[in-house]
Amino acid sequence: MRRMYLLAISVVLAALLGLTACVPGGGGMMSGQGGQGGGMMGEQGGMMGSGMMGPAMMSGMPMMGGMMGYYSGVPTALSHDNAKAIAEQYLASTNNPDLRIDEFEEYSHNFYISLIENSTGRGAIEIIIDRYSGSYQPEPQSMMWNSKYGMMGNPQQAEMAITSEQALKTAQDFLDMVYPGTEAGEIVSYYGYHTIMTTLEGEHYGMLSVNSYSGEVWYHTWHGMFISEVEGFHEESKGGH
Repeated sequence: MRRMYLLAISVVLAALLGLTACVPGGGGMMSGQGGQGGGMMGEQGGMMGSGMMGPAMMSGMPMMGGMMGYYSGVPTALSHDNAKAIAEQYLASTNNPDLRIDEFEEYSHNFYISLIENSTGRGAIEIIIDRYSGSYQPEPQSMMWNSKYGMMGNPQQAEMAITSEQALKTAQDFLDMVYPGTEAGEIVSYYGYHTIMTTLEGEHYGMLSVNSYSGEVWYHTWHGMFISEVEGFHEESKGGH
């Protein structure tokens, strides 16, 4: 009887293991999530290990919106007109007539928008609009490093210690080490940091920010691949705000 009992248990366990292996998307889905999630976690983990000098400075929040692009069955990406309307809505919500939209770019994960001050020509705020849901939020460096408009804003903070020229050199040193072949290009100075566009073989590639006090680098890994400029908006904003 004991032998029959043990045999029965073995048969049941074997059946359960076989059923688990046959569940659609079971092991494969877990492997897929593990591969993708592990890639994400590994990327963040690796970057966290390198500190702010790498793409590590990316906080988890901005990636949440962009990650929608990895899954099937998502809605169609926003049109440029829809993205423009959302950007205008955000601009109006600031209740600051001195601000206008400057750069407006589409990436595979989101739209990137920079706001500058009309009175000074200086960068003010950077935001991203999720390319699928339309939700918007400030970029992480704009929240954490911005000494005027950010979470830690302090208008009385001392003048920036790192100039635009020094920031460009810091950016290029970082790119040579982490993204060989890419070059530092156009720079916009914000309160507390500089944001620098990067190019690859003469074409727009991405961007990074350099802290104006510490020299730390924060690469914008959350955008995804560059798609295009949002045409016409740059000129329209100059006339409207």
